[in-house]
Amino acid sequence: MNTRDFLDGKSFDGYKFFGAHKKDKGYIFRVLAPNADKVSIIGDFNDWQKQSMRKYSTGVFSITIDEAKVGDTYQYVISIGDKEVKKIDPFAKSIIYDEKASQIVDDSYKYKYKSKKNLPNNILQVYLGTLFNNKEKTADEIYRDIIKHAKENSYTSILLMPINEYQNYKSLGYSSLSLFSFSKRYGDITSFRKFVDECHKEKLQVIAELDISEFDPDECGLSDFDGTDLYNYKYEDIHFNYYEQANFDISGPVSKSYIKSAVDYNLNDYNLDGIYFSSIENSIYWQGDVARGINKNWVDFIKEINDYIVSKGAVSLASFNGIYNMDLGFSCVFDFKSKTLINMLKDEPYKRDYYKNHITDLIKNSDSNGILGFSYVDSYQYEANLAMKIYSDDKKLDQLKTLFLFLFSLKSPKILFMGDDCGDLRTFSQYQIFNFYGKSDKIPGLNDFYRDISKLYLDTDILSHPLSKTELLDVEGYSLYAYKRTYKNKSYLVVVNFTDIDYQIESSFNLDELINTQDLSYSGSGNINGNISKGDTINIEAYSSAIFKIK
Repeated sequence: MNTRDFLDGKSFDGYKFFGAHKKDKGYIFRVLAPNADKVSIIGDFNDWQKQSMRKYSTGVFSITIDEAKVGDTYQYVISIGDKEVKKIDPFAKSIIYDEKASQIVDDSYKYKYKSKKNLPNNILQVYLGTLFNNKEKTADEIYRDIIKHAKENSYTSILLMPINEYQNYKSLGYSSLSLFSFSKRYGDITSFRKFVDECHKEKLQVIAELDISEFDPDECGLSDFDGTDLYNYKYEDIHFNYYEQANFDISGPVSKSYIKSAVDYNLNDYNLDGIYFSSIENSIYWQGDVARGINKNWVDFIKEINDYIVSKGAVSLASFNGIYNMDLGFSCVFDFKSKTLINMLKDEPYKRDYYKNHITDLIKNSDSNGILGFSYVDSYQYEANLAMKIYSDDKKLDQLKTLFLFLFSLKSPKILFMGDDCGDLRTFSQYQIFNFYGKSDKIPGLNDFYRDISKLYLDTDILSHPLSKTELLDVEGYSLYAYKRTYKNKSYLVVVNFTDIDYQIESSFNLDELINTQDLSYSGSGNINGNISKGDTINIEAYSSAIFKIK
């Protein structure tokens, strides 16, 4: 690493220099604190007795400790005048959050498999916290369950919610103590690296969410690190965000290099296939408020980060809690239109025709760069997960199957939060235990259907290829839609019924039915169509849907 580049905000590899690094004997520790008069280090290796670090003209403090070893914990003691404060290493790869101390980790693991550098098609979003609440399973067993479930359900990518260390369990991992620390709540760093390797062996992508807009304001962390605003804003009105977390000030060069280096570290050290940035409006607008205007520093910075991620052959994903049309260079963006589908399915059936313009827009303008589906936000908001939000108690299965068929009949990439593919009927909570293979509180038959419809989508260019075409067809009925999906010279007919009325439609084609939500194998009524000749009737029950091959 070039120290001058880091100080100028140009570095993507600060982690190769700062932090704890193994030497032939012991470890060398480096920390940037240009305003500090003195920095000492205390830890297991020196019986927590201060050892002064050498200061260089760049503001870097350094020391080599022969006795330091993997597993040792430590802190920096920053001295400014007569004031001392104990700090976590900003580049620590592990943090013992209840001790407010950094920890040296084993970096010996060598990856066997390469990352998968392609756009995701079907994304499983995972919150590791509820999985690791299950103390009866080891970390390796939990990671194997994730891989098994992803493979069985034809997911191409696993999207992990923030994996950096954090103090407040309610935060779900947002507002971390360091952008380089892997949370000990999720096993050790070696177990995680093995998990990523096994995913790549199984041809699964791994993408991690990185919260780059904010950090934990605890005195032990980055806030006023050397007595100055090295990472945070110095002005009180923008120092903290709406959630009372500290904002990164990327108008300062050190914050820029710190975040850039974190992006590269996640891609390289974890061998990830991409980075996901959520709620980007919190960065591009001052304090996340449209009325306060655009923060141009952040807009330019995000573009620079995305250019770098793409140059590394990785993917950059983002979500906005609202509609934002500026091109910031992301590979894919979550399509905000998906949320209107939830609103429609929460409504009584007779009101759903009011959403016709929205549905036809989704059908005609499905975009291979816009991710359709439902993230953890949809299983967290209003204290009701996806299945719980669906209208009625006894028809949730039929409506969820039709919702999934509709989504997978469009070419956009898909996302679903864990549990929603099997109709988990518990409100998401970070305190509960989640088990992919638990039987309680799940809708029978739904996961069987999800497995088949997602596999059909991935196996069929007609449905998933970016160059596939869609033609909306005229059909009479409330909340009833029919459209052709075509790739090259092959076509499918899709019929979707979002309302509680049975329909009979005269077919304009000779058809072979490929999948129907009312198939008995999906706990349906068994009223399906099979082969249909031109002029015959297509039967579509209430809340049902089907895909046919046009002969």
